[in-house]
Amino acid sequence: MSIRVSNLRLPVEEPESALPAHLARALGVNAPDLGRWKIVRKALDLRDKRQLRFVYNFEVDLQADEQTVVARAPSVAQVELHQEPAFSMPEPGAAPLPHRPVVVGSGPGGLVCAYFLAQLGYRPIVLERGTKVNDRIRDVKAFDEGGTFHPESNYLFGEGGAGTFSDGKLTCRGTGPDVLRVLELFAECKGQQPGKPSILYYHRPHLGSNRLPAVVKAIRQRIEDLGGEVRFLTRVEDLHFDAAGLKGVSTSSGFIPASVVALAVGHSARDTYRMLAQRGVPMAPKPFQFGVRIEHRQDVVNAVQFGPRHERYEDLLGNADYSLVASGTHDLFTFCMCAGGYIIPSVSQDGYFATNGMSLSKRDSVHANSGLVVTVPVEAFEGTDVLAGMRLQEKYEAKAFEIGGGRDYKAPVQRARDFVRGTSSPSAPKSSYPRGVIGTDLRAVLPPVVAEAVAHGLPQMDRRWHGRFLADAVLAGPESRGSSPVRIDRTSDTRESPGIPGLYPVGEGAGYAGGIISAAVDGLRTARAIVAKYARIG
Repeated sequence: MSIRVSNLRLPVEEPESALPAHLARALGVNAPDLGRWKIVRKALDLRDKRQLRFVYNFEVDLQADEQTVVARAPSVAQVELHQEPAFSMPEPGAAPLPHRPVVVGSGPGGLVCAYFLAQLGYRPIVLERGTKVNDRIRDVKAFDEGGTFHPESNYLFGEGGAGTFSDGKLTCRGTGPDVLRVLELFAECKGQQPGKPSILYYHRPHLGSNRLPAVVKAIRQRIEDLGGEVRFLTRVEDLHFDAAGLKGVSTSSGFIPASVVALAVGHSARDTYRMLAQRGVPMAPKPFQFGVRIEHRQDVVNAVQFGPRHERYEDLLGNADYSLVASGTHDLFTFCMCAGGYIIPSVSQDGYFATNGMSLSKRDSVHANSGLVVTVPVEAFEGTDVLAGMRLQEKYEAKAFEIGGGRDYKAPVQRARDFVRGTSSPSAPKSSYPRGVIGTDLRAVLPPVVAEAVAHGLPQMDRRWHGRFLADAVLAGPESRGSSPVRIDRTSDTRESPGIPGLYPVGEGAGYAGGIISAAVDGLRTARAIVAKYARIG
Protein backbone atom coordinates (compact mmCIF):
# COMPACT_ATOMS: atom_id res chain seq x y z
CA MET A 1 0.00 0.00 0.00
CA SER A 2 1.24 3.50 -0.83
CA ILE A 3 -0.12 7.03 -0.87
CA ARG A 4 -1.34 8.60 -4.10
CA VAL A 5 -1.11 12.41 -4.24
CA SER A 6 -3.14 13.77 -7.15
CA ASN A 7 -3.74 17.15 -8.75
CA LEU A 8 -0.84 19.03 -7.20
CA ARG A 9 -0.74 22.15 -9.36
CA LEU A 10 2.50 24.10 -9.70
CA PRO A 11 3.66 26.91 -12.01
CA VAL A 12 5.52 25.58 -15.05
CA GLU A 13 8.53 27.65 -14.00
CA GLU A 14 8.91 25.59 -10.82
CA PRO A 15 11.91 23.23 -11.18
CA GLU A 16 11.51 19.54 -10.40
CA SER A 17 14.18 19.95 -7.73
CA ALA A 18 11.54 21.82 -5.70
CA LEU A 19 9.04 18.96 -5.86
CA PRO A 20 9.98 17.29 -2.54
CA ALA A 21 9.13 20.45 -0.61
CA HIS A 22 5.76 20.83 -2.36
CA LEU A 23 4.98 17.13 -1.93
CA ALA A 24 5.82 17.24 1.77
CA ARG A 25 3.56 20.28 2.20
CA ALA A 26 0.69 18.44 0.46
CA LEU A 27 1.11 15.53 2.88
CA GLY A 28 1.68 17.64 5.98
CA VAL A 29 5.07 16.03 6.70
CA ASN A 30 8.67 17.16 6.73
CA ALA A 31 10.59 16.72 3.47
CA PRO A 32 13.20 14.37 5.06
CA ASP A 33 10.34 12.03 6.07
CA LEU A 34 9.06 11.52 2.52
CA GLY A 35 10.83 8.23 1.92
CA ARG A 36 10.49 6.80 -1.59
CA TRP A 37 8.39 8.80 -4.06
CA LYS A 38 7.95 9.08 -7.79
CA ILE A 39 5.98 11.08 -10.33
CA VAL A 40 3.27 8.97 -11.97
CA ARG A 41 1.70 11.70 -14.12
CA LYS A 42 2.62 15.19 -15.26
CA ALA A 43 0.21 17.17 -17.45
CA LEU A 44 0.15 20.74 -18.73
CA ASP A 45 -2.85 22.89 -17.74
CA LEU A 46 -3.41 25.68 -20.29
CA ARG A 47 -6.68 27.05 -18.94
CA ASP A 48 -5.28 30.10 -17.14
CA LYS A 49 -3.13 31.95 -19.68
CA ARG A 50 -1.85 34.28 -16.97
CA GLN A 51 -0.03 31.40 -15.30
CA LEU A 52 0.36 28.02 -16.97
CA ARG A 53 0.73 25.12 -14.58
CA PHE A 54 1.81 21.52 -14.48
CA VAL A 55 -0.54 19.13 -12.68
CA TYR A 56 1.31 16.31 -10.91
CA ASN A 57 0.31 12.93 -9.51
CA PHE A 58 2.74 11.13 -7.18
CA GLU A 59 3.13 7.77 -5.52
CA VAL A 60 4.72 7.98 -2.06
CA ASP A 61 5.91 5.38 0.46
CA LEU A 62 6.27 6.78 3.99
CA GLN A 63 7.84 5.36 7.11
CA ALA A 64 5.01 6.94 9.14
CA ASP A 65 1.50 5.55 9.58
CA GLU A 66 0.11 6.20 6.10
CA GLN A 67 -3.54 6.12 7.16
CA THR A 68 -2.86 8.85 9.72
CA VAL A 69 -1.01 10.96 7.14
CA VAL A 70 -3.90 10.64 4.67
CA ALA A 71 -6.46 11.58 7.34
CA ARG A 72 -4.52 14.66 8.43
CA ALA A 73 -3.27 15.87 5.02
CA PRO A 74 -4.05 19.53 4.24
CA SER A 75 -6.29 20.23 1.24
CA VAL A 76 -3.46 21.26 -1.09
CA ALA A 77 -4.00 18.18 -3.29
CA GLN A 78 -6.03 14.98 -3.31
CA VAL A 79 -4.40 12.43 -0.97
CA GLU A 80 -5.52 8.81 -0.65
CA LEU A 81 -4.25 5.31 -0.02
CA HIS A 82 -3.52 3.44 -3.23
CA GLN A 83 -2.53 -0.06 -4.29
CA GLU A 84 -1.10 -0.23 -7.81
CA PRO A 85 -1.63 -3.66 -9.42
CA ALA A 86 1.64 -5.34 -10.38
CA PHE A 87 2.60 -6.34 -13.90
CA SER A 88 2.72 -10.08 -14.47
CA MET A 89 2.93 -12.71 -17.17
CA PRO A 90 1.48 -16.21 -16.75
CA GLU A 91 3.29 -19.48 -16.43
CA PRO A 92 3.47 -21.37 -19.75
CA GLY A 93 0.38 -23.41 -20.58
CA ALA A 94 0.12 -27.10 -21.38
CA ALA A 95 -1.05 -27.20 -25.01
CA PRO A 96 1.70 -28.52 -27.29
CA LEU A 97 3.28 -26.06 -29.73
CA PRO A 98 4.73 -28.06 -32.63
CA HIS A 99 6.15 -25.03 -34.45
CA ARG A 100 7.62 -21.70 -33.44
CA PRO A 101 4.92 -19.00 -33.19
CA VAL A 102 4.75 -16.64 -36.17
CA VAL A 103 4.13 -12.91 -35.79
CA VAL A 104 3.04 -11.16 -38.99
CA GLY A 105 4.10 -7.51 -39.02
CA SER A 106 6.77 -5.55 -37.16
CA GLY A 107 4.74 -2.53 -36.13
CA PRO A 108 4.31 -1.83 -32.41
CA GLY A 109 1.72 -4.58 -31.97
CA GLY A 110 3.83 -7.23 -33.67
CA LEU A 111 7.18 -6.19 -32.22
CA VAL A 112 5.94 -6.04 -28.63
CA CYS A 113 4.06 -9.32 -28.98
CA ALA A 114 7.23 -10.93 -30.34
CA TYR A 115 9.40 -9.39 -27.63
CA PHE A 116 7.39 -10.83 -24.74
CA LEU A 117 7.14 -14.21 -26.47
CA ALA A 118 10.91 -14.19 -26.95
CA GLN A 119 11.51 -13.09 -23.37
CA LEU A 120 9.58 -16.13 -22.13
CA GLY A 121 11.42 -18.57 -24.38
CA TYR A 122 9.05 -19.05 -27.33
CA ARG A 123 11.54 -17.99 -30.06
CA PRO A 124 9.00 -16.32 -32.40
CA ILE A 125 9.49 -15.78 -36.12
CA VAL A 126 8.51 -12.24 -37.18
CA LEU A 127 7.54 -11.80 -40.83
CA GLU A 128 7.84 -8.24 -42.16
CA ARG A 129 6.84 -7.45 -45.74
CA GLY A 130 9.07 -4.36 -45.81
CA THR A 131 12.70 -3.55 -45.21
CA LYS A 132 14.84 -2.92 -42.14
CA VAL A 133 14.27 0.50 -40.63
CA ASN A 134 17.58 1.97 -41.82
CA ASP A 135 16.86 0.92 -45.42
CA ARG A 136 13.34 2.23 -45.03
CA ILE A 137 14.61 5.65 -43.92
CA ARG A 138 16.73 5.81 -47.07
CA ASP A 139 13.78 4.89 -49.31
CA VAL A 140 11.44 7.39 -47.64
CA LYS A 141 14.02 10.18 -47.94
CA ALA A 142 14.52 9.41 -51.63
CA PHE A 143 10.74 9.45 -52.19
CA ASP A 144 10.38 12.81 -50.42
CA GLU A 145 13.04 14.21 -52.73
CA GLY A 146 11.08 13.17 -55.82
CA GLY A 147 12.17 9.56 -56.19
CA THR A 148 10.06 6.58 -57.16
CA PHE A 149 7.56 4.92 -54.86
CA HIS A 150 8.70 1.64 -53.26
CA PRO A 151 5.64 -0.59 -52.65
CA GLU A 152 7.24 -2.50 -49.74
CA SER A 153 9.42 0.22 -48.19
CA ASN A 154 7.57 3.47 -47.59
CA TYR A 155 5.81 5.58 -44.98
CA LEU A 156 3.48 2.68 -44.10
CA PHE A 157 5.35 -0.58 -44.77
CA GLY A 158 8.64 -1.67 -43.24
CA GLU A 159 10.19 -2.24 -39.83
CA GLY A 160 8.27 -0.32 -37.18
CA GLY A 161 5.07 -0.07 -39.22
CA ALA A 162 3.19 3.13 -39.95
CA GLY A 163 4.00 4.49 -36.49
CA THR A 164 7.69 4.92 -37.34
CA PHE A 165 6.85 7.96 -39.48
CA SER A 166 3.80 9.30 -37.66
CA ASP A 167 5.29 11.69 -35.13
CA GLY A 168 6.20 9.33 -32.33
CA LYS A 169 3.38 10.17 -29.94
CA LEU A 170 3.19 7.74 -27.04
CA THR A 171 -0.18 8.84 -25.70
CA CYS A 172 -2.68 6.20 -24.65
CA ARG A 173 -6.14 6.46 -23.13
CA GLY A 174 -5.56 3.34 -21.12
CA THR A 175 -3.62 3.13 -17.86
CA GLY A 176 -2.32 0.40 -15.63
CA PRO A 177 0.63 -1.97 -15.39
CA ASP A 178 0.51 -3.15 -19.02
CA VAL A 179 0.73 0.41 -20.36
CA LEU A 180 3.54 1.22 -17.95
CA ARG A 181 5.47 -1.93 -18.91
CA VAL A 182 5.29 -1.00 -22.60
CA LEU A 183 6.50 2.53 -21.85
CA GLU A 184 9.32 1.05 -19.77
CA LEU A 185 10.31 -1.14 -22.72
CA PHE A 186 10.40 1.88 -25.01
CA ALA A 187 12.46 3.83 -22.47
CA GLU A 188 14.90 0.91 -22.10
CA CYS A 189 15.24 0.77 -25.90
CA LYS A 190 16.58 4.30 -26.45
CA GLY A 191 13.18 5.96 -26.10
CA GLN A 192 14.11 8.27 -23.23
CA GLN A 193 16.05 11.38 -24.24
CA PRO A 194 18.26 13.22 -21.72
CA GLY A 195 16.71 16.50 -20.67
CA LYS A 196 13.24 15.56 -21.96
CA PRO A 197 10.17 14.81 -19.79
CA SER A 198 10.01 11.15 -18.86
CA ILE A 199 7.89 9.10 -21.24
CA LEU A 200 6.86 7.04 -18.20
CA TYR A 201 4.74 9.81 -16.70
CA TYR A 202 4.40 12.78 -19.05
CA HIS A 203 0.79 13.17 -20.16
CA ARG A 204 1.64 13.55 -23.85
CA PRO A 205 5.00 11.87 -24.35
CA HIS A 206 6.57 12.45 -27.76
CA LEU A 207 9.64 10.88 -29.34
CA GLY A 208 9.69 12.24 -32.88
CA SER A 209 10.02 10.38 -36.14
CA ASN A 210 13.82 10.72 -36.02
CA ARG A 211 13.99 8.91 -32.65
CA LEU A 212 11.54 6.07 -33.24
CA PRO A 213 13.77 4.13 -35.67
CA ALA A 214 16.40 3.61 -32.95
CA VAL A 215 13.70 2.33 -30.57
CA VAL A 216 12.31 -0.04 -33.18
CA LYS A 217 15.76 -1.38 -34.03
CA ALA A 218 16.63 -1.88 -30.35
CA ILE A 219 13.45 -3.90 -29.70
CA ARG A 220 14.16 -6.03 -32.76
CA GLN A 221 17.71 -6.69 -31.56
CA ARG A 222 16.36 -7.76 -28.17
CA ILE A 223 14.01 -10.21 -29.89
CA GLU A 224 16.93 -11.68 -31.83
CA ASP A 225 19.17 -11.83 -28.74
CA LEU A 226 16.42 -13.79 -26.96
CA GLY A 227 16.23 -16.41 -29.71
CA GLY A 228 13.61 -14.85 -31.97
CA GLU A 229 14.03 -14.22 -35.67
CA VAL A 230 12.93 -11.34 -37.91
CA ARG A 231 12.62 -11.96 -41.66
CA PHE A 232 12.35 -8.88 -43.87
CA LEU A 233 10.88 -8.58 -47.38
CA THR A 234 8.67 -11.55 -46.48
CA ARG A 235 5.06 -10.80 -47.33
CA VAL A 236 2.35 -13.19 -46.12
CA GLU A 237 0.20 -14.14 -49.10
CA ASP A 238 -2.04 -16.90 -47.75
CA LEU A 239 -3.20 -18.63 -44.57
CA HIS A 240 -3.63 -22.39 -44.40
CA PHE A 241 -6.10 -23.75 -41.87
CA ASP A 242 -8.92 -26.20 -41.35
CA ALA A 243 -11.44 -26.86 -38.59
CA ALA A 244 -8.67 -28.11 -36.32
CA GLY A 245 -6.68 -24.90 -36.59
CA LEU A 246 -3.78 -23.31 -38.42
CA LYS A 247 -1.35 -25.25 -40.59
CA GLY A 248 0.93 -22.46 -41.77
CA VAL A 249 1.39 -19.39 -43.95
CA SER A 250 2.46 -18.96 -47.54
CA THR A 251 4.84 -16.05 -48.01
CA SER A 252 6.69 -14.36 -50.84
CA SER A 253 9.68 -16.47 -49.72
CA GLY A 254 7.90 -19.82 -49.32
CA PHE A 255 5.73 -21.82 -46.92
CA ILE A 256 6.23 -21.65 -43.14
CA PRO A 257 4.48 -24.24 -40.93
CA ALA A 258 2.73 -22.61 -37.99
CA SER A 259 0.04 -23.52 -35.48
CA VAL A 260 0.09 -20.07 -33.84
CA VAL A 261 0.03 -16.84 -35.86
CA ALA A 262 -0.28 -13.36 -34.36
CA LEU A 263 -1.67 -11.25 -37.19
CA ALA A 264 -0.42 -7.68 -36.68
CA VAL A 265 -0.45 -6.42 -40.27
CA GLY A 266 -1.39 -2.76 -39.69
CA HIS A 267 -4.29 -0.77 -41.12
CA SER A 268 -2.99 -0.46 -44.69
CA ALA A 269 -2.29 -4.07 -45.71
CA ARG A 270 -5.21 -4.12 -48.12
CA ASP A 271 -3.97 -7.14 -50.04
CA THR A 272 -3.95 -9.04 -46.74
CA TYR A 273 -7.50 -7.91 -45.94
CA ARG A 274 -8.63 -9.20 -49.35
CA MET A 275 -6.90 -12.53 -48.79
CA LEU A 276 -8.48 -12.92 -45.34
CA ALA A 277 -11.94 -12.14 -46.72
CA GLN A 278 -11.49 -14.67 -49.53
CA ARG A 279 -10.36 -17.27 -47.02
CA GLY A 280 -13.45 -16.73 -44.88
CA VAL A 281 -11.64 -15.41 -41.82
CA PRO A 282 -14.36 -13.82 -39.64
CA MET A 283 -14.28 -10.05 -40.20
CA ALA A 284 -16.69 -7.12 -40.09
CA PRO A 285 -16.77 -3.60 -41.50
CA LYS A 286 -15.87 -1.00 -38.88
CA PRO A 287 -16.40 2.77 -38.62
CA PHE A 288 -13.15 4.57 -39.37
CA GLN A 289 -11.70 8.08 -39.44
CA PHE A 290 -11.61 10.14 -42.64
CA GLY A 291 -10.94 13.83 -43.19
CA VAL A 292 -8.25 16.34 -44.07
CA ARG A 293 -5.03 17.67 -42.55
CA ILE A 294 -4.93 21.33 -41.51
CA GLU A 295 -1.70 23.33 -41.36
CA HIS A 296 -0.98 26.58 -39.48
CA ARG A 297 2.08 28.62 -38.70
CA GLN A 298 3.43 27.29 -35.42
CA ASP A 299 3.74 30.81 -33.96
CA VAL A 300 -0.03 31.21 -34.37
CA VAL A 301 -0.65 27.99 -32.42
CA ASN A 302 1.76 29.10 -29.68
CA ALA A 303 0.04 32.48 -29.31
CA VAL A 304 -3.41 30.87 -29.04
CA GLN A 305 -2.39 28.10 -26.64
CA PHE A 306 0.13 29.89 -24.43
CA GLY A 307 -1.50 33.33 -24.38
CA PRO A 308 0.15 36.76 -24.14
CA ARG A 309 3.29 35.34 -22.51
CA HIS A 310 3.74 32.81 -25.30
CA GLU A 311 7.33 33.75 -26.12
CA ARG A 312 8.40 33.04 -22.53
CA TYR A 313 6.50 29.76 -22.46
CA GLU A 314 7.96 28.70 -25.81
CA ASP A 315 11.42 28.85 -24.21
CA LEU A 316 10.23 26.73 -21.28
CA LEU A 317 7.88 24.29 -23.01
CA GLY A 318 8.75 24.23 -26.70
CA ASN A 319 6.07 24.50 -29.36
CA ALA A 320 2.42 24.08 -28.37
CA ASP A 321 -0.04 21.47 -29.56
CA TYR A 322 -3.84 21.53 -29.41
CA SER A 323 -6.95 19.37 -29.38
CA LEU A 324 -10.37 20.48 -30.62
CA VAL A 325 -13.82 18.98 -31.21
CA ALA A 326 -16.70 20.48 -33.19
CA SER A 327 -20.12 18.96 -32.60
CA GLY A 328 -22.54 18.11 -35.37
CA THR A 329 -24.42 15.24 -36.94
CA HIS A 330 -20.95 13.74 -37.26
CA ASP A 331 -18.46 15.32 -34.88
CA LEU A 332 -15.25 16.73 -36.34
CA PHE A 333 -12.16 16.31 -34.18
CA THR A 334 -8.43 16.84 -34.35
CA PHE A 335 -6.23 13.78 -34.65
CA CYS A 336 -2.45 13.22 -34.56
CA MET A 337 -1.58 16.89 -34.01
CA CYS A 338 2.05 17.52 -34.98
CA ALA A 339 3.56 20.59 -33.35
CA GLY A 340 6.55 21.90 -35.28
CA GLY A 341 5.88 19.27 -37.90
CA TYR A 342 5.40 18.41 -41.56
CA ILE A 343 2.65 17.04 -43.79
CA ILE A 344 3.76 13.78 -45.39
CA PRO A 345 2.37 11.30 -47.94
CA SER A 346 0.66 8.26 -46.47
CA VAL A 347 0.97 5.95 -49.45
CA SER A 348 1.23 2.16 -49.58
CA GLN A 349 -0.13 1.43 -53.08
CA ASP A 350 0.75 2.78 -56.48
CA GLY A 351 -2.13 4.84 -57.85
CA TYR A 352 -3.44 6.15 -54.52
CA PHE A 353 -2.68 9.18 -52.35
CA ALA A 354 -3.39 10.20 -48.75
CA THR A 355 -1.83 12.50 -46.16
CA ASN A 356 -0.47 12.18 -42.65
CA GLY A 357 1.65 14.30 -40.32
CA MET A 358 4.92 13.90 -38.47
CA SER A 359 7.41 15.90 -36.45
CA LEU A 360 10.97 15.38 -35.31
CA SER A 361 12.03 15.24 -31.68
CA LYS A 362 12.80 18.97 -31.47
CA ARG A 363 9.44 19.92 -33.02
CA ASP A 364 11.17 22.95 -34.50
CA SER A 365 9.48 23.36 -37.89
CA VAL A 366 7.76 26.72 -38.47
CA HIS A 367 4.62 24.73 -39.34
CA ALA A 368 2.05 22.90 -37.21
CA ASN A 369 -0.46 20.42 -38.60
CA SER A 370 -3.25 18.19 -37.40
CA GLY A 371 -5.66 15.71 -38.83
CA LEU A 372 -9.28 16.91 -38.88
CA VAL A 373 -11.35 13.77 -39.09
CA VAL A 374 -14.86 12.40 -38.88
CA THR A 375 -15.82 8.89 -37.84
CA VAL A 376 -17.52 7.53 -40.94
CA PRO A 377 -20.33 5.15 -39.91
CA VAL A 378 -20.78 1.82 -41.64
CA GLU A 379 -24.12 3.09 -42.99
CA ALA A 380 -22.24 5.67 -45.09
CA PHE A 381 -20.13 3.03 -46.86
CA GLU A 382 -20.97 2.50 -50.52
CA GLY A 383 -21.71 -1.18 -50.01
CA THR A 384 -22.51 -3.70 -47.31
CA ASP A 385 -19.73 -6.28 -47.60
CA VAL A 386 -16.79 -6.50 -45.21
CA LEU A 387 -14.43 -4.52 -47.48
CA ALA A 388 -16.83 -1.68 -48.34
CA GLY A 389 -15.02 0.79 -46.08
CA MET A 390 -11.67 -0.08 -47.62
CA ARG A 391 -13.06 0.50 -51.11
CA LEU A 392 -14.40 3.88 -49.96
CA GLN A 393 -10.86 4.82 -48.92
CA GLU A 394 -9.48 3.64 -52.25
CA LYS A 395 -12.10 5.54 -54.25
CA TYR A 396 -11.14 8.93 -52.86
CA GLU A 397 -7.42 8.19 -52.60
CA ALA A 398 -7.44 7.36 -56.34
CA LYS A 399 -9.08 10.72 -57.07
CA ALA A 400 -6.45 12.49 -54.98
CA PHE A 401 -3.68 10.65 -56.84
CA GLU A 402 -5.09 11.86 -60.16
CA ILE A 403 -5.57 15.46 -58.99
CA GLY A 404 -2.01 15.51 -57.61
CA GLY A 405 -0.48 14.67 -60.96
CA GLY A 406 -0.29 10.91 -60.68
CA ARG A 407 3.22 9.78 -59.88
CA ASP A 408 4.24 13.34 -59.10
CA TYR A 409 2.52 12.60 -55.76
CA LYS A 410 1.64 16.24 -55.18
CA ALA A 411 -0.79 16.94 -52.36
CA PRO A 412 -4.22 18.41 -53.19
CA VAL A 413 -4.61 21.51 -50.99
CA GLN A 414 -7.13 24.27 -50.36
CA ARG A 415 -7.24 27.33 -48.15
CA ALA A 416 -9.44 26.60 -45.15
CA ARG A 417 -11.55 29.72 -45.69
CA ASP A 418 -12.14 28.74 -49.32
CA PHE A 419 -13.33 25.30 -48.23
CA VAL A 420 -15.88 26.82 -45.84
CA ARG A 421 -17.06 29.24 -48.54
CA GLY A 422 -17.36 26.46 -51.10
CA THR A 423 -14.82 27.97 -53.50
CA SER A 424 -11.72 26.23 -54.84
CA SER A 425 -8.17 27.46 -54.34
CA PRO A 426 -6.78 27.60 -57.88
CA SER A 427 -3.39 28.86 -56.72
CA ALA A 428 -1.49 26.54 -54.43
CA PRO A 429 -0.88 27.95 -50.94
CA LYS A 430 2.46 27.23 -49.28
CA SER A 431 2.79 24.02 -47.32
CA SER A 432 5.41 21.87 -45.59
CA TYR A 433 4.50 18.91 -47.81
CA PRO A 434 7.79 17.82 -49.45
CA ARG A 435 6.77 16.89 -53.02
CA GLY A 436 4.79 20.01 -53.86
CA VAL A 437 1.10 20.86 -53.75
CA ILE A 438 -1.68 21.65 -56.19
CA GLY A 439 -4.63 23.92 -55.44
CA THR A 440 -8.08 22.40 -55.85
CA ASP A 441 -11.48 21.90 -54.21
CA LEU A 442 -10.92 19.20 -51.60
CA ARG A 443 -14.56 18.14 -51.71
CA ALA A 444 -13.53 16.08 -54.73
CA VAL A 445 -11.45 13.81 -52.49
CA LEU A 446 -13.89 13.52 -49.57
CA PRO A 447 -17.08 11.48 -49.10
CA PRO A 448 -20.09 13.82 -48.76
CA VAL A 449 -20.59 12.95 -45.08
CA VAL A 450 -16.99 14.01 -44.39
CA ALA A 451 -17.08 17.17 -46.50
CA GLU A 452 -20.25 18.33 -44.76
CA ALA A 453 -18.80 17.71 -41.30
CA VAL A 454 -15.58 19.58 -42.12
CA ALA A 455 -17.48 22.56 -43.54
CA HIS A 456 -19.77 22.62 -40.50
CA GLY A 457 -17.05 22.11 -37.91
CA LEU A 458 -14.34 24.50 -39.10
CA PRO A 459 -16.26 27.69 -38.14
CA GLN A 460 -16.87 26.25 -34.65
CA MET A 461 -13.15 25.69 -34.20
CA ASP A 462 -12.44 29.16 -35.56
CA ARG A 463 -14.68 30.68 -32.89
CA ARG A 464 -12.81 28.73 -30.21
CA TRP A 465 -9.62 30.38 -31.46
CA HIS A 466 -11.22 33.83 -31.77
CA GLY A 467 -10.84 33.93 -35.54
CA ARG A 468 -7.32 32.51 -35.81
CA PHE A 469 -8.07 28.90 -36.74
CA LEU A 470 -9.07 29.62 -40.33
CA ALA A 471 -6.85 32.64 -41.00
CA ASP A 472 -4.01 31.57 -43.33
CA ALA A 473 -4.72 27.88 -42.61
CA VAL A 474 -4.24 25.33 -45.38
CA LEU A 475 -6.07 22.02 -45.81
CA ALA A 476 -4.55 18.97 -47.50
CA GLY A 477 -6.05 15.59 -48.09
CA PRO A 478 -7.49 13.14 -47.97
CA GLU A 479 -6.57 12.03 -44.44
CA SER A 480 -7.86 8.49 -44.80
CA ARG A 481 -5.40 6.17 -43.05
CA GLY A 482 -6.08 7.08 -39.42
CA SER A 483 -7.72 3.78 -38.50
CA SER A 484 -8.73 0.43 -39.91
CA PRO A 485 -11.97 0.10 -41.92
CA VAL A 486 -12.37 -3.53 -40.81
CA ARG A 487 -12.28 -5.52 -37.60
CA ILE A 488 -10.88 -9.03 -37.65
CA ASP A 489 -13.05 -10.89 -35.15
CA ARG A 490 -11.56 -12.48 -32.04
CA THR A 491 -12.97 -13.96 -28.86
CA SER A 492 -12.78 -11.95 -25.66
CA ASP A 493 -11.35 -14.79 -23.57
CA THR A 494 -8.67 -16.44 -25.73
CA ARG A 495 -8.18 -13.56 -28.23
CA GLU A 496 -8.27 -16.10 -31.07
CA SER A 497 -10.22 -15.83 -34.29
CA PRO A 498 -13.58 -17.63 -33.88
CA GLY A 499 -13.35 -21.05 -35.48
CA ILE A 500 -9.63 -20.75 -36.27
CA PRO A 501 -7.68 -21.85 -33.19
CA GLY A 502 -4.20 -20.35 -33.13
CA LEU A 503 -4.97 -17.23 -35.19
CA TYR A 504 -4.60 -14.10 -33.05
CA PRO A 505 -5.68 -10.78 -34.63
CA VAL A 506 -3.59 -7.98 -33.11
CA GLY A 507 -3.45 -4.22 -32.96
CA GLU A 508 -4.60 -1.38 -35.15
CA GLY A 509 -4.91 -3.35 -38.37
CA ALA A 510 -7.20 -5.84 -36.66
CA GLY A 511 -9.35 -3.00 -35.34
CA TYR A 512 -8.35 -3.18 -31.65
CA ALA A 513 -6.03 -0.20 -31.20
CA GLY A 514 -5.59 3.41 -32.21
CA GLY A 515 -1.96 4.40 -31.85
CA ILE A 516 1.55 3.23 -31.05
CA ILE A 517 1.08 2.44 -27.36
CA SER A 518 -2.42 0.97 -27.57
CA ALA A 519 -1.24 -1.31 -30.39
CA ALA A 520 1.84 -2.30 -28.38
CA VAL A 521 -0.29 -3.06 -25.31
CA ASP A 522 -2.58 -5.18 -27.48
CA GLY A 523 0.49 -7.07 -28.66
CA LEU A 524 1.61 -7.63 -25.08
CA ARG A 525 -1.80 -8.99 -24.09
CA THR A 526 -1.83 -11.29 -27.09
CA ALA A 527 1.57 -12.64 -26.07
CA ARG A 528 0.14 -13.23 -22.59
CA ALA A 529 -2.78 -15.20 -24.07
CA ILE A 530 -0.44 -17.34 -26.18
CA VAL A 531 1.85 -18.07 -23.24
CA ALA A 532 -1.09 -18.98 -20.99
CA LYS A 533 -2.29 -21.57 -23.50
CA TYR A 534 0.83 -23.11 -25.00
CA ALA A 535 3.91 -24.82 -23.66
CA ARG A 536 7.33 -23.74 -24.85
CA ILE A 537 8.88 -25.68 -27.70
CA GLY A 538 11.33 -28.17 -26.25
